[in-house]
Parts: sequence; structure tokens; C-alpha cells
Amino acid sequence: MKLNRLIYVIAALGLIAGCTVESRPGLDDERVTDVKIIVTPGEVDNTYLLRSNRTDVICFWDLGNGTTASGVNEVLASYPFAGTYTVTMTSYASNGRANDVSVKLRVTTENLYLLDDEMYTWIAGEIGGNGKTWMLDSGRQDHIALFNPNNVADKWWGAGPDGKNGCEIYDDKVTFYLNVEKGQGFEYVNNGKSSALNNETAAMSLYNDGAWNATAYSKASTNDYIITCTPPQKMGWSLVKSSGSYYISFPSTSSGHGGYLFYFCGWDTQYEVRAISDTHMKVFMWSTINGSRSLRQLILRTEDTSAGNDPIEWIWSKD
Repeated sequence: MKLNRLIYVIAALGLIAGCTVESRPGLDDERVTDVKIIVTPGEVDNTYLLRSNRTDVICFWDLGNGTTASGVNEVLASYPFAGTYTVTMTSYASNGRANDVSVKLRVTTENLYLLDDEMYTWIAGEIGGNGKTWMLDSGRQDHIALFNPNNVADKWWGAGPDGKNGCEIYDDKVTFYLNVEKGQGFEYVNNGKSSALNNETAAMSLYNDGAWNATAYSKASTNDYIITCTPPQKMGWSLVKSSGSYYISFPSTSSGHGGYLFYFCGWDTQYEVRAISDTHMKVFMWSTINGSRSLRQLILRTEDTSAGNDPIEWIWSKD
């Protein structure tokens, strides 16, 4: 019995020794390191064809303008606004990740006709036009309102019609532009005085900003602050879409901060477009004041629309 078992073991070892065991398939020894981005101006101003110099890699793009592209070797990118943009390409070859590369695109002029989101024209009017001017809808209930920042359906307070009379806010006008002359421009007319909420920290941040040339401040009968100041002459605005929400922001000027919307709540305020129509816009103002998060609402009307409580037919709404 022992002999038979020994014969079986020897035979099995012989079979194993006679087999050719193939090595495990492996990756190429050489990692791809010569990937480059080739930039070709498009037929339309401010557009560029971006492509990899190799067709044997899979590319993932960050176009530097807020958009991305995945799994393609070439992409057409649009840049409506002047500026310097960094384009980054991450690529993968058959043997793994290739070298990451980036290029800078310097765009010296604007081509606002590349804007393809209707929100731009709802806010600023037709591209190439004279801009769109907005005022507070002073005759509307809740044209300024305070909400629970943790529950936007929970209104804490709302101003009644003309409820802020006396705080130098109802004659203010803001104009958004999208044209060759002013670019993506923003203009504020405050008739010499601006209104800040009844918080000294916020009010003083407007009063002390060099771009706004403030000379005095006082308290209104509404207990809000009134800042005697002159808005900067050259201001801009931008629009960002994030997770289905739109946010208006105001870039700084050379001497200080840029614009804001009507009821000043601090320079860190985020202006979310909550709803918009041809004649009205609802804005949520998200602010942090003295370490506490706050949420206020503004309801705006176009300059040639009467103030009041007529129903609004929103063409877009987040609510």
C-alpha cells in the first residue's frame, strides 16, 4: 500500500513538472508620459477645440470654465468672458494612469452670445441690449422677510407694503448688463444713501469699505442703518449654477468690494435666485453675522412694473 501511494505521488509530481505554467498577464513596463493638450481656435470667437495628442488614452477634462468632460479625446470648449482659464486633462492608458497635463488659455475679449443658459437673459435682459433694471417691490407683502435658515418654509418675519419707509431703500435701482460696452456689468444707483440691516457689524463693514466712499452713517426710524456713500462706478456680476441652484455674485473692485442687492447684510452674503419671471425676481440672501447663519428674502420688480401684490407667474422657481 505504501509503495502504491508513493507511485501515485511521483506520478502527480511528474504531471505538474510537465505542465507549462504561463506567467500572469501584466501591464506594460513603460508608463505613458508624453500626453499633451493640443489647442485649436474654433470657428466661433472664444471657442477652442481641445484634444489629446494620443488616441490610445482615455481623457477626463476640467475646462476651467465650470464644465467638465469625461471619456473623450477631444472637446469643444466655450469661454464667453475674458480671463485666463486653466484646462486640465487627466488620462489613462492601457497600463494605467498617464501624466496629467494642463494649459492656460488667455481669453482677451468677450463673446456673450455663447451664453446658453436663459437665466442670464432673465436677469439682465437680451444679450447686447441696454440691461435690465430692478427695484424692491415695496408694495408687496414680504418684499423683505426673515426665514429660519434651517427650514426655508418657516418664515419668522415679513415686511408689509412700504414697511421699510424711511430707510432710504425704495428709490434704489440696480441694473445688470450683458453687452459689448459694459460686458457683464453691474450698476447701483442709491441716490447717495444705502441701507444696512440693524446690525452694527454688518453696517460698519459697508461704511469702512474703500470702494463705497462712505462719509457718514445713522439710524433710520425702522432701526436699520443708513450709510451715506457712493457706489463704485465699474462693477461686475457673475452667475453660478450649483446643484440646481443659481447664485449671483459681485466680484471685488480695485479699491474694495463690488455690489450687493439693496438691503446690505455683509460682504459674505450669498445671493440665491429663488424664483424669476419677466417682471419679478425672488432672492434668498444667505449671510453669517456675528457667527450666526441668517436667511433673508428680497422680492424685486423691474423698473417699469408697478409695486403691489398682484399674483406673479414665475417662469422658473426653486420652490
